[in-house]
Amino acid sequence: MIPKPEILLTPIIDLPASIFFKEGSKIMGFTTLQDIIDEEPGELLANKNFNYVWLGELVDFLTEQGILDLLQPTQGNSRV
Repeated sequence: MIPKPEILLTPIIDLPASIFFKEGSKIMGFTTLQDIIDEEPGELLANKNFNYVWLGELVDFLTEQGILDLLQPTQGNSRV
């Protein structure tokens, strides 16, 4: 599926997501989904404000949009 740039570049505050997800994203310094996707997995996990409930909502949202694969490193080009 072709990524939906409008979703990736939409401010998180404007997405149909929970206040918890929006506030968590803001605290971690993310303003768009593209900011999150661009983050290296190790850096994301190392963020002192990261938590798995927030990650679960992110995964659910990306899955609904058909773009979960953008969160995962490309095979053979792993940044983990």
